[in-house]
Amino acid sequence: MATRNPIRVLLQTLTTSAAGGAYPVPASSTLTISAATANNTTAGVVTLSCQITPSGGSALPIISTLNIPAAGSAPTTLPALVGQTLGAGDKIEVWASAGASINVWVSGYLQA
Repeated sequence: MATRNPIRVLLQTLTTSAAGGAYPVPASSTLTISAATANNTTAGVVTLSCQITPSGGSALPIISTLNIPAAGSAPTTLPALVGQTLGAGDKIEVWASAGASINVWVSGYLQA
């Protein structure tokens, strides 16, 4: 019987590289994203981008240069990610237009 466990997919400060905020789905598993939030820690607007790369495929942009307001604003939810299901070997990648500026928290359920 398959098990479905809550997991923290990403909880980190983003870099300007897609590889800096990446999570590959383990073999024989699926991931369903249940929540995604970004918070800017700088004094100016910074953009966030996200792509999903299917196993053996090419990257597909999901979020392109979304403005994340300056520090002091409410965290920004990322509804484009919530509910997305990734299969074994798929990868989610998130990055910012400026390094060390956005903290991102993505959580979900891993089913194996």
